Amino acid sequence: MTNTASRVEQAVRAALATVRPDAVDIAGSTDLARELGLDSVQVMDMVMEIEDRLDVSVPVETLADARTLDQLCAGVAKLLAKTN
Repeated sequence: MTNTASRVEQAVRAALATVRPDAVDIAGSTDLARELGLDSVQVMDMVMEIEDRLDVSVPVETLADARTLDQLCAGVAKLLAKTN
């Protein structure tokens, strides 16, 4: 795992923990909405946390394309690569 990917995963997992403290140590393949039951408010709170932690703006398209934790991390990492 690259440094950026590791940093993104840590930030995403920390952001998830702020909205769902009971969701620690979940698998990357976990479906955020179906398996964790995140509602739209929780998703937006998590996205704001990710944006603050990584100083990046996460567009709606990135969220729409990401159903799992791994997909969200990949989408955010791709955004960071474009800005650096």
